Amino acid sequence: MVHAIKRFSINFICNINIPQCYRARILKWAGVGIEDPGTTFIGIGTKFDTSNPSGIIIEKNVIITLGVTILSHYLDTSKACIGFKDGQVHICQNVFIGANAIICNAVTIGEGAIIGAGSVVTKDVPPHEIWAGNPARFIKKRII
Repeated sequence: MVHAIKRFSINFICNINIPQCYRARILKWAGVGIEDPGTTFIGIGTKFDTSNPSGIIIEKNVIITLGVTILSHYLDTSKACIGFKDGQVHICQNVFIGANAIICNAVTIGEGAIIGAGSVVTKDVPPHEIWAGNPARFIKKRII
């Protein structure tokens, strides 16, 4: 029963207009691995994987803008039948993810990286780089 409530919370909380400071806290309660909800911005309409929310790790000072989808399970192509594997999506600190981006597969987005709006991330993104496109590809290094 508690799992069903948490799954409902993940879908519901991202699609209603509540103050942003509560959105990250409730998602953490629902099982998403948010390190510090006080420094994490989760935009409205963002979708988190409900079958494996604990496979999503979000560090401090992350901005996830509106409409982003984060999936931590993916298709297992090594089997003859259709099946899925659970993975881990790790979003390091100081990352910015643009509107309507899709993060899928087991990937790590490195510290200080920027993901462009509408991008589809299927590979690891190194720290301090800008990636965009479908599939997301390297655009340039950030000079910090």
